[in-house]
Amino acid sequence: MGSRHVACAVACFAALAAAGCDKTPAPKPPAPKVAAEQVPAYTYGAPVKGHFKEINLGEFDVVDGVAYPAANGTGTVVYVTEKPIASPMIAASSCPMTLARALTRLRDSRYLEVTLDKGVSKYYAAGSAFNGSSYETEVGGHYWMSRLKPSDERALGSVTHRHHGTFDFDLPLSSPTIRQISFGETQKGLRGDPKAPRPEEQAVTAAYVAVHDAALKKNAKALLTALGFDDKQALAIRGLAGIDADVAVYSERFLLPGSPGEFTANAGTAHVRVEGANAKGKKFVNYYYFTPCGHRVVLDFIAENPQ
Repeated sequence: MGSRHVACAVACFAALAAAGCDKTPAPKPPAPKVAAEQVPAYTYGAPVKGHFKEINLGEFDVVDGVAYPAANGTGTVVYVTEKPIASPMIAASSCPMTLARALTRLRDSRYLEVTLDKGVSKYYAAGSAFNGSSYETEVGGHYWMSRLKPSDERALGSVTHRHHGTFDFDLPLSSPTIRQISFGETQKGLRGDPKAPRPEEQAVTAAYVAVHDAALKKNAKALLTALGFDDKQALAIRGLAGIDADVAVYSERFLLPGSPGEFTANAGTAHVRVEGANAKGKKFVNYYYFTPCGHRVVLDFIAENPQ
């Protein structure tokens, strides 16, 4: 072999050796970005219009609500809220009032309620999710006037309180298959359906843990599922304006470590007692109340007790 060929062979061998000694791995292509889920905005015409003002509860408008036949067959319960609660999605539920109350707490909303029998309500209730309520009964003062248009499909009418304001409503008339408890009934000591079985501890504690964990993570999708909303309802609720901010505030209603403690059950209702501190380090002893809704139990009331 000539010197020229030897030199070429040596050069090729050196190049191959150098390439074989280079252990630096080739750069990996960047991982594809996972697109954030796009939740479509959910809007609808306000089925309730009105204004309320009271020294303790403050001043607010009402824009949404649910209506259903009273459980005793006398009258129509009309429950209206300060914030949208996706009423077109929950009106056809087997337990519309239970879901409405769950969203009232989640959204930290204020509310009003009457039960109209032939257009007349024996009480006028007003309240907030966590800051008190008022309950007036008719004892002859006639402080409010109301009307309800007869209909088998809609609750259409108005309520005017002499001191606190007026609201008009045009709501679908729900047909719950599970007895719903009005605020008026709770004032008489009825928390759950007296004919319903007691919720089982395992189901209630599992539901509490699921809500607790999702709330602390501020995961709206998981939270709504844990609260008992189906996929279609949950998607609509997540599309309501301001819902993420509401979830962030709601998360502070749950404590660390947050382990469920004493369990108490009665007909159609149950609650767990929880001790701990919220995200701001404030200590609480809270009670989380669950109401059956079909095959699930729904967290629809929280009693907070700062220590």
